[in-house]
Amino acid sequence: MKVVSFVNETKDRVINELMNVSEAEKCVKTSTPFKVGDAHLAVIRGSVFEKAVVTHLIMNQVVTPEADKPQDYMVFQMEIFPENPNCPIGHFNTEWSLSGDGPYHMNLDLFPAVEIPEDINEMKTVMDNLASDFNIDKNKMREGLIDHYNMPHWDKPLASNVGCKLMHLKNDSLDLFIAAYNTFFKKYLEIIKRRKDTPFTDENTRLKRRRNGKWMEYIAIKDPAVKMGLATGIPPEVIIDLCFPPSATF
Repeated sequence: MKVVSFVNETKDRVINELMNVSEAEKCVKTSTPFKVGDAHLAVIRGSVFEKAVVTHLIMNQVVTPEADKPQDYMVFQMEIFPENPNCPIGHFNTEWSLSGDGPYHMNLDLFPAVEIPEDINEMKTVMDNLASDFNIDKNKMREGLIDHYNMPHWDKPLASNVGCKLMHLKNDSLDLFIAAYNTFFKKYLEIIKRRKDTPFTDENTRLKRRRNGKWMEYIAIKDPAVKMGLATGIPPEVIIDLCFPPSATF
């Protein structure tokens, strides 16, 4: 399958690129079997990333939040929590059914703590250009990101609304799916390289930890995928590793 080849080709590449940017000495890889599948994680910690996690989940005959019958399912996800508050979280969620013609789902976005318009606008521009290349509406491509990554008690959403929310794609849209991922990841690394050594204040750190706290609130209270994962038997320690922030305030 083309999408499985995408994971196999991309997983090691993104781990290596994150390691190179972070100058981390260590990447801890684990494989954890559970009742309906396996969880493969690579966790990077270093001077640039408080925590960067690349996750590959394979699940057999599960009922996902949007499905009404069991299906074989795969998740390829990254959550990147930079040390420097001037660097946004990079959120990369991709998942799909392995049965038939998809569907394939993708949520990519920046979650900034300190908002730097130059970086946010650069990401928006490259993703707008991607939309143009594939002849899709750039606004519809992002429709739902703000609502998805927001909660009523917050002062503002996590989402910067510059990535994409590509849902219910079929096999004929896999080139778009793969190009969106690669385009977003390439620009995200450029932003990290540019901002990783930028001086920051105690107030910036407070904003980072509060941003991380919002992410924690989202995954603990709102995110149906986490609830589904626990219900299918994914061990809590795997859930914690794959998505919990390394530091947070509430």
